Amino acid sequence: MMRKTILGGIWLACACGRSAAAGYYLPNQDAFATAKGNAFVATADNPSAVFYNPAGLTQLDQPEFQAGFYSIILGNRAKIDGSTYGTDSEIQVAPQLFYGAAINDRLSYGFGLNSPFGLGTDWGQNTPFRSVVTEARLLYASGTAALAYELTDELSVGVSLSANYADLKLAQGIYGVPGSYFKFTGDGFAPAASIGLRWQPLEKHAFGFNFTTQSDFTLRGRTDSNLLPDDSSSNMNFITPARLAAGYSYRPAPGWNLEANVEWIDWDSLNTLKLKTSSAGGDSVAVPFEWESSFIYELGVSYTTPSGYVIAAGYDYNESAQPDQNFNPGVSDADRHWFNAGFGHRGDCSDWMLAYQFGYSNRDVTGSSVPEANGRYEARHHALVFSWNYRF
Repeated sequence: MMRKTILGGIWLACACGRSAAAGYYLPNQDAFATAKGNAFVATADNPSAVFYNPAGLTQLDQPEFQAGFYSIILGNRAKIDGSTYGTDSEIQVAPQLFYGAAINDRLSYGFGLNSPFGLGTDWGQNTPFRSVVTEARLLYASGTAALAYELTDELSVGVSLSANYADLKLAQGIYGVPGSYFKFTGDGFAPAASIGLRWQPLEKHAFGFNFTTQSDFTLRGRTDSNLLPDDSSSNMNFITPARLAAGYSYRPAPGWNLEANVEWIDWDSLNTLKLKTSSAGGDSVAVPFEWESSFIYELGVSYTTPSGYVIAAGYDYNESAQPDQNFNPGVSDADRHWFNAGFGHRGDCSDWMLAYQFGYSNRDVTGSSVPEANGRYEARHHALVFSWNYRF
């Protein structure tokens, strides 16, 4: 009877805590794109087109390799009932590798290894909402192969297929039991596919579109608690959402590139997931998300000097996907502003680019289904992105 009571409390917390890692979408897969606020789907003129828009690979005149990383320090604070709580500060890094080349005058291909989702937060054990989340962490890797074909001199189409790996850790306390913990860890694989178009009807004007399917995982692992006698084998279905991006690039003069993008993220597909564990006799436990689909608005400008130096700046606005009722501090999602800038150089055989991001948001949460999570949440994030390209 005691075991069932404990599990019942855990599942109630899990129903809110599962969202803690699902929202870690990382669109920053190239330093030049990041510096422009990720407004890149219509430009897509380097190997990172494998991610942003595979149709852009037809622009590569020679084989090109790209390596880089995205690094970020998340700064989250919660102000609840007159007290302030913060997440542990740590540098988190996501690497990126891309390659692209032409097969013939019309057909090109590319490969990528990157992390379009990931990161984590650790609130510790001393917050009022410890029974919702103490730590949430997602390790994610995506291996992608892409093909692009130039239908006409103005229009290209691209497709890609990805094999994705997710390793999820979620931890929380048990309501009303100081010092207690409950943890789920699991991993799994799932595919995804993309299709992209790039249309450049005039020299100064280009349009880009890219759609990526959702990935449906079954994460297999274990649950663990210091109030239960042993670990329990568990599995949970997990989704990374479909995405659709559209963009327009305008090049008013040599060296200049202005671009605007809109990206739609299908967070609405995260309805109610299922967690199955031997601790519950093998029964499935409902894990409701009930998020809402959201948009990212991206605007950027770049200038390349005659000597090859590159200056870029951009802004992107991320809509929140979490309504107050389903808010979870593991993500601390909010309507968030990102300011971006970058500097680099393009040479005959190699390029480099360094970009900086500052993100901030303030959100007052009321009406949460977990009253302990109601309060004011502030985010101040700092990120660096570096890319190096080499043409053979």
